[in-house]
Amino acid sequence: MRVPKELKIKYLQRRTREIPELIDSIDNGDFSFAERVGHQLKGNAVTFEIPQIAYIGLEMERAAQRKELDKLKALIHKLQASLDSVRGHWLGDHLKNE
Repeated sequence: MRVPKELKIKYLQRRTREIPELIDSIDNGDFSFAERVGHQLKGNAVTFEIPQIAYIGLEMERAAQRKELDKLKALIHKLQASLDSVRGHWLGDHLKNE
């Protein structure tokens, strides 16, 4: 089953809105939110056909479990860049198909 592009874009928007909360939580020493988001990314991104984000989710979950602050910050930055890249690609494709 293919997920409609509109739902994929909404998914990316929701994940993008979580970035500031991820940063705040780890800066305050709370790694549970990053672990939960990483776990969700790992599973959801496969459904939404975004393997690079699934991999980031796996790494984020592991880094949060180990409380690796610097690695988490780098992964959050990588997540933001990947979300932006995929969104740009999907929006470009969506506009071409209208």
